[in-house]
Amino acid sequence: MLAFKPIEVVIMNQLLRRFVPLAVSLILTGFFYLMALAAEPQVKILSPKDDSRITQDQNLIFVSGKVAREAGRSTSVDIMLIIDISGSTAMYSGSDLGDANQLPDSSDFGFPTPQISIGGMSIGRPPIRNLRNSVLAAEVAAARRLLPQLNSATTRIGVLTFSEGARLLQPLTHDFEQVRRALDDIMRNGPYGGTNMVEGIRMGISELIGLGTSEKRIDAVKVQFLLTDGFPSLPIGAGKRAAPEDTDLAINAARLSGKAGIKVHVFALGEEALSYPRAAVGIAKESGGTYTPVKRPADALAVVENISIVGVDYVQIVNRTTGQKATQLRLAADGFFSSAVPVAEGRNQIEVYARASDGTNGHDAITVYYQTGTQKSLDLEVFLEKEKKLKLEVERLGKSPEQIQQDVQRNREDALRRPQQQLPPPND
Repeated sequence: MLAFKPIEVVIMNQLLRRFVPLAVSLILTGFFYLMALAAEPQVKILSPKDDSRITQDQNLIFVSGKVAREAGRSTSVDIMLIIDISGSTAMYSGSDLGDANQLPDSSDFGFPTPQISIGGMSIGRPPIRNLRNSVLAAEVAAARRLLPQLNSATTRIGVLTFSEGARLLQPLTHDFEQVRRALDDIMRNGPYGGTNMVEGIRMGISELIGLGTSEKRIDAVKVQFLLTDGFPSLPIGAGKRAAPEDTDLAINAARLSGKAGIKVHVFALGEEALSYPRAAVGIAKESGGTYTPVKRPADALAVVENISIVGVDYVQIVNRTTGQKATQLRLAADGFFSSAVPVAEGRNQIEVYARASDGTNGHDAITVYYQTGTQKSLDLEVFLEKEKKLKLEVERLGKSPEQIQQDVQRNREDALRRPQQQLPPPND
């Protein structure tokens, strides 16, 4: 006996066969579209607010905001500064730093005379006449240069040093004045000993994940900025002659840092660091960080600010009403940007475009109404004054930021071409 399906069931089956694949396709399309949106740089103009009415004497307005790589990503950032204070950092930085970044006033820091070994005999290098121009001074000045650009409301900074071992000078804090005092203490205490890089990286990990002295913060983007003029010579090499195992240990520590979601951005300063790049290159690569080789240590002042922690490396701000671009623009490592944008009387449409390292783009826009007045913008004045000081610091180096960046790129390409298994040269 034949069984017939109700006509409703037959129709339903036909509809399901026809439309379920279409529905699945639409769902998948929507999913990948949302994923693409999440991957785009997120741009948010924080000041001024949309539809603001601005009356001031200057025909420039201060525009600031935040960019980030991922949608919904926390605006909180934790940066641990890891600074090499080994004996070789007492050497000349390659350029007169003068009073860059308000280094401590004292010209007598009591640095010990660094030692080198020749044929098994230790001899002293001539002391530097002006220790304010040392490699250590360049490291400190570069670290201080970051501070006025970062947003202390959402960004914390910590400071630790390494030589024979590692020492925490400042747990992660929003108080940048405490950070400045810690950096001054580095200069006053001076350099000494070998290069125990692995201990510096390990201590940085502990502080950033909340297992050290610093207060734990789960939602922050966490990174280490490691500044060094050499390569690991401890704990295996006993500080006198580097052993390959010292480099292996440092790279393994960086690998652990990467697994914890903490990138290590390495600044290799000087010819000695560039002569054996395996450690610096390996540390950056295994942690997902950036390797920045700087042949003249003083040039670190011009490159330390080029690292983007949030994955956005380019921002452009345009007044669409007049077609003019921002005359001054600063994108900080933590993703906060500040700028001076020309405006005209009446309505002005301000647009901010951001580009991530993978080429994806994002933007935000506001409308402001401007009219000439007698009052000055304090935010604009402070920003322009900071930019003037930062520009003077780089000009003192005698090379433009573009020239320095070109040198860095050449050094990076050279390091990547070298065999990474070569033995390190004799160390201090």
